Amino acid sequence: MGKGLNKMMKEAQKLEKRLEAVRESLATMEVEGSAGGGAIKIKMNCQRDVISISIDPEVLEGGDNEMLEDLLLSALRDAKQKSDETAAREMTKVTGMIPPLGNL
Repeated sequence: MGKGLNKMMKEAQKLEKRLEAVRESLATMEVEGSAGGGAIKIKMNCQRDVISISIDPEVLEGGDNEMLEDLLLSALRDAKQKSDETAAREMTKVTGMIPPLGNL
């Protein structure tokens, strides 16, 4: 029984190292969310860190703050969804199953 447990522990350690490598690589993977036909763009890494926000100057000319806020929120949600999907896909490559999003 001891050898079987030892083998399981070693496999678990290998898996943990591979998962950590994926987590580190997610920090360098970028996705872009957009809204308003590309008028608002948000770049985010796959650890959900916002890298940049781009706003088409025409959006600002209207002076409609509520519309701008809605577009920003939509672009942020789009980027977050793409980030989550990419992270889940990368983790699946290592584990063979989709992890809960809170564990990325």
